[in-house]
Amino acid sequence: MPRPVVPVPRTRRHRRLVGWLLAGLVAVLVVTAYAPFRWDPPRPVTNGVDRTAPHVLTFGDRNAARSAGAPAWLDEVRKGRRLQIDLEAKPRFPQLHHRAPVMMVADDFWNTNVAVVQDGTGLMLWLRRVGANDNGDPPFYVADAFRPGHWTAVHVIVQHDRLIVRVDGATRLSEPLPAGSLRTWTEGTLALGDEVRGGRAWQGAIRRAEVRTPGHAVDYVQPGALEVPQRYLYLPDRVVPFPPPSRLEWLILLLHFLSFVPLGLLATWAQRPPPRALGGVRAMLVVCGIAVALAAGKFLFADRHTAVADLVVQFAGAALGALVAYRLGERSAR
Repeated sequence: MPRPVVPVPRTRRHRRLVGWLLAGLVAVLVVTAYAPFRWDPPRPVTNGVDRTAPHVLTFGDRNAARSAGAPAWLDEVRKGRRLQIDLEAKPRFPQLHHRAPVMMVADDFWNTNVAVVQDGTGLMLWLRRVGANDNGDPPFYVADAFRPGHWTAVHVIVQHDRLIVRVDGATRLSEPLPAGSLRTWTEGTLALGDEVRGGRAWQGAIRRAEVRTPGHAVDYVQPGALEVPQRYLYLPDRVVPFPPPSRLEWLILLLHFLSFVPLGLLATWAQRPPPRALGGVRAMLVVCGIAVALAAGKFLFADRHTAVADLVVQFAGAALGALVAYRLGERSAR
């Protein structure tokens, strides 16, 4: 039985149609890569952290208040001893960002030891522990912890493999933790009012941010406890590490691969027939340029992340699409 002949674009009209399909697919990739298009490039910025009273720090749209390296008490916590965080904060409503970190100890956006985060009126707590991922997922949640114009006192206690969260003196959460959870902690930087490298500023005021262990007690609101520059280079985490830190990131890699298969196919069909290896090479160069441009553009928009793995799977998907187009073209030319 003869093989079915797959029609391949040969006339100028057909190639024009393929060109429009290619442009439409690129437009879809641009929208999915950058939406909602909030311009946020790396740049020097003025620090939004200000001391409005001897023991009060206020936070604005761009915040940098970080420890100079790993806190001295971190090694003690990693030995599994008691940890207590005492935080008093008055948030602004509404917040600029969804899930804005009030206080955290983390290495980067994907590796968090502990983070106290405001989610509307709720409080979310990311805590690295046995059974969680490197970012402390899944988080704990306390409803109705914050309200406008109110100083909220939050106490986070980890002791004897139990997590306790008190809000304004009332115990709102008490959960057992797997044995040795604090030993899973890694190095990290303490930050107030933002991610450790910026990008999700919290707005409001903090008058107490004390960390207590059996051998240390440090209130990071006190003068000199944190580095608070007047200006700094705003450069949030944008590159996802490998291997991908979550199942969602693995799924995104698969979608990137699948989305570039038709891109490679259309880019090859847009070349002049008959099918030639040189046309496939030209198509791959075009697709690779699109992939690199999309990845580079993610450094310019808020909450967008790229990865070297993205480029690898996109190139692989485009190569598969180009190979399919080349084989179909060869068969049609016979």
